[in-house]
Amino acid sequence: MRNLVIFMALAMVLGMGCRKNKGDVTVPVSDGGSLATGSKSGAPAKTEVATGEMRDLLLALQRVHFSLDSESLVAEAKTALDEAAKKLISHPEVALYVDGHTDERGTTEHNMALGERRADTVIDYLVRLGVPKERLSGMSHGEEQPMATGTGDVVLAQNRRVEFRLMKGDIQLVLEEGTLVSDQGKVLSAKDKDAEKAPEKAAEKAPEKAAEKAPAKTPTK
Repeated sequence: MRNLVIFMALAMVLGMGCRKNKGDVTVPVSDGGSLATGSKSGAPAKTEVATGEMRDLLLALQRVHFSLDSESLVAEAKTALDEAAKKLISHPEVALYVDGHTDERGTTEHNMALGERRADTVIDYLVRLGVPKERLSGMSHGEEQPMATGTGDVVLAQNRRVEFRLMKGDIQLVLEEGTLVSDQGKVLSAKDKDAEKAPEKAAEKAPEKAAEKAPAKTPTK
């Protein structure tokens, strides 16, 4: 009887071991929020869990905007570049094109030179904050690549800008809208933007109102 009990106990232990080897996988979670899953071969497969602003995958930088015919940085532009410098320093593998743009006013030659000065101003500012100059390459597009079309203050302010393009680095670059400034360098408020959009909205609704007021046609026999 005793031998029978021992035999049955050994059989149960061996059976449990076989079932675990056939497919049970231990799934530990690391302290940093990553999920590490063990494969049947024993090699770990790691899946990153994106949180917050996905800092390990995205590099978000603001566009920098200028007043009319100027390459000087307004206070809001300096604040945006201060943040950009911190992010670039923390991502030493990233290199960027720095593109200078203007609005449509002025000759082509003048605007190409102005776009170049704007790009150089941004590069010089970032370099003073510790970003190596060899990671930044300036380029001017003058008025040839507008962000928006039209002649309103907001449209022109959007087009007077410096923005960034990825030259090197295993990262996704995201461009965010910067602070828009008027011809004189005054910050354009949300009220200014809404006021400029109002005539456009009215023009869009005009055909609808005209159709509503038109008398209904009497069908003829």
